[in-house]
Amino acid sequence: MPTLLRSPATRLGAALVAIAMALVGFLPLFDGPGYESALAAGLIVPGAAAIVTALDVAAHRPPPVEAFRRGVASGALLAVVAYATTLAHGLRAGFCDVLGGSAHFALGPGLGAALGGAWGAVAGELAAGIRRDDAAPPRPAWRRRLIAVLAALAAPLGAIGVSAVRFYTSPIVFAYDPFAGFFSGTLYDTVVDASGLLTYRAGTLATLFAASALAQHLVHDAGGRVSFQPQGRPGLLLLGGVSAALSAATVLEGERLGHFQTSESIAAELGALSKGQRCEVVHPRGMREADVQRFVRECDAHIEAGERWLGAPAAVDGQPLRVRAYLFESAAQKGALMGASRTYVAKPWRHEVYLQAAGYPHPTLGHEIMHVLAGAFARGPFKVAGRLGGWLPDPGLIEGIAVAGSPREGEDLSPRAWAKAMKDLGILPPLARLFALGFLAENSSTAYTVSGAFVGHVRATYGADAVRAWYGGKALPEITGASWEVMERAWHADLDALTLPDAAKAQAKARFDRPALFERRCPHVVDACTHEAEALRARGDHEGAIAAYRRVLSLDRSPAPRIAIAETRLASDAPGERSEGIRELEGIAGDGSIPRHLRDRAAERLGDVALAAGDRERAAARYSEVAGRLVDEDRLRTLDVKIAAANDERARAAIVELLSGTRGGAPDRIRAAELLGAWAAQSPGDGLPNYLLGRHYLSDGRFDEAADRLDRALAAHLPVQRVWIEAERLRLVVACGVEDVETARRMFAQYAAHDGAAGTGPAVSEERRDAALRLLERCAGAAARPTSSATAGDPPAGEK
Repeated sequence: MPTLLRSPATRLGAALVAIAMALVGFLPLFDGPGYESALAAGLIVPGAAAIVTALDVAAHRPPPVEAFRRGVASGALLAVVAYATTLAHGLRAGFCDVLGGSAHFALGPGLGAALGGAWGAVAGELAAGIRRDDAAPPRPAWRRRLIAVLAALAAPLGAIGVSAVRFYTSPIVFAYDPFAGFFSGTLYDTVVDASGLLTYRAGTLATLFAASALAQHLVHDAGGRVSFQPQGRPGLLLLGGVSAALSAATVLEGERLGHFQTSESIAAELGALSKGQRCEVVHPRGMREADVQRFVRECDAHIEAGERWLGAPAAVDGQPLRVRAYLFESAAQKGALMGASRTYVAKPWRHEVYLQAAGYPHPTLGHEIMHVLAGAFARGPFKVAGRLGGWLPDPGLIEGIAVAGSPREGEDLSPRAWAKAMKDLGILPPLARLFALGFLAENSSTAYTVSGAFVGHVRATYGADAVRAWYGGKALPEITGASWEVMERAWHADLDALTLPDAAKAQAKARFDRPALFERRCPHVVDACTHEAEALRARGDHEGAIAAYRRVLSLDRSPAPRIAIAETRLASDAPGERSEGIRELEGIAGDGSIPRHLRDRAAERLGDVALAAGDRERAAARYSEVAGRLVDEDRLRTLDVKIAAANDERARAAIVELLSGTRGGAPDRIRAAELLGAWAAQSPGDGLPNYLLGRHYLSDGRFDEAADRLDRALAAHLPVQRVWIEAERLRLVVACGVEDVETARRMFAQYAAHDGAAGTGPAVSEERRDAALRLLERCAGAAARPTSSATAGDPPAGEK
């Protein structure tokens, strides 16, 4: 057998790997050591190492131990070639995190390539024929090579197949692959936690040690057969046995180590099951029973509401579709158990949704349930819209139907209005790109919103039957009788009929005129550093937080980290830091080259500084200036409350503690609650402190206390009209949360009556009125539904 570097197969393999990685490196996010480039190399290099090794071994049949060593060496060589190519791209485009990316590369395709080469030795032996008949004519070379290549690819492709089966048959979206390494599973979770690779690759090393020990005890006998031959080295056998045991342990304990999960293991970890009419919820055992039952009722109500929007019941085999919701305690728990920490996920073919607790009403439960309900009308194994019988997904339609058909809590403009604003700004993407895989190349906010706006337009124009047929695989032009171009022109004309304030366009620019994930520079490092900075700041390590923000600033073109640095300086007790933070904010607020929404953020923060210092006029001026450029009622209401605090010394201390804080630069909810309680006791005729306390109790899930405080606030004088309106909406939410339908109806009538007439405050937007109406409809329909609870040990918790 020729030496490694003289082998034609190895040379060809190295050249192909270099070419492939060079081409991949020109794709966004793949230009340097990192998660994406490691994943790409993991899909390419181990298979290539297996093939070149199998070809050489099949042709020359070296002793098994030499074949094994050759395989590992081939894998190492090709991994080095791939890594060098990736480094070259990093030199061309600039590095994001060369050390972290290199570690990921070593743990992913590095060890995967060594394993691939080792498997190639086995494949080569298989291709040559473990049992040879010397009397038989030798196999043709082309057949031997073909068998070697197919056998070499069998293990890498088989491993991918195992991951695909796990994805399809369980809640998980992530995968640990013996050859490719780690796949996080979600596009929009930019902070990739691959820490499980350490224990997973410990298993890989154990496998390689065990295989090496075994190879040293294998020889070819006189007939060419592979046979075991003792070497008289018991220590080597012991090492091989221990290594094999460790390798087996990492597989058998994979659930516990976090390498994979099943429905049963996740249900056991969460610990409890509660059932409603059509929704069953797997949830943490320690979750408050009232919160569980509230979520179950909400889940059932969303199913009914979604079916009304779709215009038909969702059924499976003639029976009403049932949804299973996995409700996790936190994003961290969700990420550890099924892989999507900061992304909400549905699997329509499993009739399942995966969420973390996020208050009432849950902000995305309806969206995810719409995915499952729409799946009842879809084709293919994944029950999603798409071409080729559902095998090629249409992400624009998949997300568009969920956006259009679910409530949007806290939104002031509808998807249609946002699309109009984008059209006026010249950033509205064409439909041909959105309703295809080009959806993934758009900013996620833009793609989701515009797709939802157009699907809503189709339903309003052609009816729910058309939407269901479209989702079921029928071409939209065939359904409507109009071409895509004609429909797009008609939709644009419909958008042109809307009139929006300039503030809406300004907010649309801030929200949607952003780079897509693939256009961002180092998104994984930037977002990880941002989260690290926020954690450091929360712990009071302002110096460390500023250092992390500076690293973000060195990689990200956005001026947003400059504001974060200035805000961190304001919280620091170090000499001169606070004054430096104020100077930085003033510079940002007055810099015309910085986007308007960031200048407004700096101006508002300067207003907070003035408010805390008792400079009422300057604070009110800053807040009023920012308010004139907003349509977001939540931010406008907050600014109104701050302005009220600037004009009322009794309110100032409590509101400063609640909204901006005086110690450490962060709100102090405990101190704020003390001050609000004292203010409410001293001024029983002022409804503002009770409103703020009611909001605090609602965010904490204490519905009875929230109802009491909000009732007191509405019975007293509320000087801020936006607060008065919001108090009615919150009272509606609380009433729905405790199944008080009569109060909910009364609060909705009062809330919806705000039409902007003189003396009634600003008008409630159509979008917010619609969200409140949908909430009322859900809670009115859910009030009488029974629910039940069970432990995860009951049979349903592990069943599908």
